[in-house]
Amino acid sequence: MTWTTRTVSRMMVALTVAILIGSFVLVRPAGGQSSGESEAGLPPLIGDLLRGRTVILDPGHGGFDPGARGREAIESEINLAIALKLRTWFQMAGAHVLMTWDSPSDIEAGRKYRVRDRLSWINQQRADLLIDIHCNSGASAYRGPQTFYWSGAASYHLARAVQEELQYFTHTRREVKRIDQYVLRYAHMPAINVEVGFITNPEEERRLMDSRYQQDLTWYIFIGTERWLLKGRWPAELLDAPPPTDLLIRD
Repeated sequence: MTWTTRTVSRMMVALTVAILIGSFVLVRPAGGQSSGESEAGLPPLIGDLLRGRTVILDPGHGGFDPGARGREAIESEINLAIALKLRTWFQMAGAHVLMTWDSPSDIEAGRKYRVRDRLSWINQQRADLLIDIHCNSGASAYRGPQTFYWSGAASYHLARAVQEELQYFTHTRREVKRIDQYVLRYAHMPAINVEVGFITNPEEERRLMDSRYQQDLTWYIFIGTERWLLKGRWPAELLDAPPPTDLLIRD
């Protein structure tokens, strides 16, 4: 099919409007109408494309391997807290969410988990996507979340959509980056690793330990995932076309 400039422009407008609408509409309020009912006057709610899909969340480390440490925080604890909040958003959107672990007791304190065994379980689930959650570490001045992928257009576009939302939320200048990580390399589904921030940066460590900040952070990861699913319905020619910048202003 040949896409004319006018056609691409009209479709870009429709896509942008859909994304902007989704950015301001949350999930259905508690006690609202059932999933089979529509609410008069409201557009489709954000998260609708996730209904019925299987999402795997992998909080990095755990047990004998706590990961990086800040002045007070332990990476595995932050990873788990953030993954649990992210799970709630996906479940509210109707997704089937699986976690490699969701309680400290799931991994023996004196035993280091094997990444290979964890990945084997992940690949057996036949999920639609995998999101690894980690904290970054480095010099105390380093800051900002960053999303990584290994290969494949699907993983790249998922990483890019999530990172764009995190850039908007945190104002980080960090870009999507390719990384040779075992789980990302051998996962049988689109897979990304979200390094939610630098646990070794004192200011960012305090934020990562704050429940409200965790809640907000996971909302933008969720929104990015929804944007990725929306993009999957459009042809490559449209995705590669430059967007109408006048419609991409966000308050």
